[in-house]
Amino acid sequence: MPETDDRRARRGTFALFTAAAALGVLGVALLLTGSGGSEHAEPPAAPNSSSHHAGSRRAVSSTPRTTASRPTAETSQTSLAEAPVSLPAPMQKAARDFTIAWASHDARPGRDTSYDDASSRAAAYTAGDLAADLRARRSGTAAGQQWREWTERRVQVTCSVVQVSLPDGAPAPTRDGGFARVIYRVTEKPTSGPSTESVANVALKLRREGGTWRVVGLPDA
Repeated sequence: MPETDDRRARRGTFALFTAAAALGVLGVALLLTGSGGSEHAEPPAAPNSSSHHAGSRRAVSSTPRTTASRPTAETSQTSLAEAPVSLPAPMQKAARDFTIAWASHDARPGRDTSYDDASSRAAAYTAGDLAADLRARRSGTAAGQQWREWTERRVQVTCSVVQVSLPDGAPAPTRDGGFARVIYRVTEKPTSGPSTESVANVALKLRREGGTWRVVGLPDA
């Protein structure tokens, strides 16, 4: 059948509509393609939580921190048990005075006449049987020989006290009695020649009589 003008016109309109639709679809496709790259692109990685905190964390020294330890009851008891017992000052003075007198000699001409002169001087700081013994003492062979050697060299023997303390194992002093150990230095100075020094010690028993401390015994003698 021959195509009429009306049908031909409708077909042209349809073709235009189809072309317009195709162009619209193409435009949408292009739009989606252009934006799709950014829409579907992999998002930037979020900052790792541990790395973030590590960056803001202050550096910690590898050196361990030292803290002062608090003394335990056991440590305190041990310290108290090992603490030295202090002797009364008057008791220490009596021990010092006796030792200096007892260990000092002067063999220079016109001074001491024998080794026993030192014992007589020391008796002034003693009481009881010890005082009587020191005043009556006569030197033995060893002391006599020592005195002759000092006399020949005209030696002055001086004593200086280093320490007065409680002897090991001795009980603590009471109000009226106790023990003391005196460590002292002896210097032998001849009229000519070099001096010599030595250190010695003596244990003393002391008692307070009439308010005054006196030496009443030599436990090691």
